[in-house]
Amino acid sequence: MNVVGLYGAIGWNVVLSNNPKLEKEVNNSWTHGASVTLFKDDNHICSVSEERLSRVKYDGNFPRKSIEYCLSVGNLDKKDIDLVVIPSMANQQFYKYWINGTVVKKVKRYFPNARVQVVSHHICHAASTVFSCDYNEGAFVTLDNAGSVLFDTVGQIFACENHSLGYFNKRKGIFKYFPGVPQMNNFGNYYWLWAYHIYVNKIDKDIKLTDPFYRETFCGKVMGLSAYGNLKELPKDGRVAMEGMPQVAMEFLPQTGKMGPYETLTPENKAQLLQHNFEQGMLTYFKLLKEETYIQDNLCLAGGVFLNILANSVLHENNIADNIHIPPFPDDTGLSFGAACYGIFKSKGKVNLPHNISLLGKTYTDEEIEQALGDIKYKKYDNFDELCEVVSGYLADNKIVGWFQNRSEFGPRALGSRSILMNPKPKKNKGIINERIKHREEWRPFAGIMLEDHQEEYFEDTYPNDYMLYSLTVRKHKRKNLGAITHEDGSCRIQTVNKELHPEVTTLLEKYKEETGCPILLNTSFNDNGQPIVETPEHAVDTFNNIDLDYLCIGNYIINKNFKDT
Repeated sequence: MNVVGLYGAIGWNVVLSNNPKLEKEVNNSWTHGASVTLFKDDNHICSVSEERLSRVKYDGNFPRKSIEYCLSVGNLDKKDIDLVVIPSMANQQFYKYWINGTVVKKVKRYFPNARVQVVSHHICHAASTVFSCDYNEGAFVTLDNAGSVLFDTVGQIFACENHSLGYFNKRKGIFKYFPGVPQMNNFGNYYWLWAYHIYVNKIDKDIKLTDPFYRETFCGKVMGLSAYGNLKELPKDGRVAMEGMPQVAMEFLPQTGKMGPYETLTPENKAQLLQHNFEQGMLTYFKLLKEETYIQDNLCLAGGVFLNILANSVLHENNIADNIHIPPFPDDTGLSFGAACYGIFKSKGKVNLPHNISLLGKTYTDEEIEQALGDIKYKKYDNFDELCEVVSGYLADNKIVGWFQNRSEFGPRALGSRSILMNPKPKKNKGIINERIKHREEWRPFAGIMLEDHQEEYFEDTYPNDYMLYSLTVRKHKRKNLGAITHEDGSCRIQTVNKELHPEVTTLLEKYKEETGCPILLNTSFNDNGQPIVETPEHAVDTFNNIDLDYLCIGNYIINKNFKDT
């Protein structure tokens, strides 16, 4: 069976109870992270987000380019697809106008022989983590900002499904889903609204809450800003959750009095306070679930909330479960993956995935790379070990390298295939990358990528970090050697790699360790500020030409900025 998971703005151009204003707002502002996943003959073929191909950051439109991409990789035609699974964006009241006409017609134009199935937004989140984990059974929790929007009979929003719980047993074919109580207030919405307030105050700029350029970023920016707060204790009369803020936050987060003193805090201290209380609220919530035996040995998590690496770390450090799994695509990007997995599971009872779920895109041939390079002079290495020796020398010499290898990542993180790499030791390198390459705020931290066997040597925490979803504490005596990636609070977001899952970047790290004694590199996404991560060789060359990189290593090829033989 050939199955497509499809997420994006599908059929929003429909009259919603004679409310064209709402229709326009939904179409222009609400959807983001459009993506497509393809299974061929019940086996996963590829997954890709629309933004990687359209070059529009957070693109939420109908994913035409992603459909073409996946079909090409799978050597399939549109008529070959048997099932299309779509994550829902609203309740049945909305589907009265949506599913019976516009959606089916639009999907049928692409897949004339396919059956169309609409599945809950949170079921798709849950499936993305359940079927990408190694556990046979366990519990799942999903948390996000909105999820499925709920409309009343006149097209007005009255609530959102923003969380869910469930239990799975793959051997027995069990996937039990318990939807959360619909409400507008939740962990994701709480952090999102307060982060917006803090970020706007910090940058002293008027932005729209729904502006796609900002709305998907200010939560992460404020999380990074929180490390610069210097509060010794919570203000005794400072109120974090105000009237109208999330109910779950009001119930679980510390309440400390009136609003006034909070407004006198700096943005950095507001960010620290928000992050602290968010973590404590999350911890309280999960402890309650554990006490009620919803959580036992294995726990799977998904939804945009779990991009908050600091909160994720708190759950790990407090032993909420023996094993915790968060996929590398917990946000809405992963919905197409979850939708396709759920469709396969319901039809076949099992899901066949590659061992490395972080790299789900396509690979590119030497011919495709050379075509992208065009007339640019390059050096090609027949021996990849030799290439890595050369690149490690550049990095040791404090050069900045664009790194393009293997299959592309699926999800928001650069995990060693589409990366910008640099020496992690000099503290000044953080500022160099922020100003010279990424053109972003000076307080934004950078992650590291390292050989997994050395994690304990450099960090106080040793739990798995395959997908860069946790914040670890750098050992004090190692911080001077990791000045560019050690954050203000002594933490670092890290990814650990090995030869089995990431052979190319692991080989480079081994050569770099031989050269410098250090098994870690600064790793940030291969893109300019406001641009998606590069997907194709053409994207890599264009980005290399437009930002101040020293070298580009793409496959077995190296080019330098002067377009001379290296």
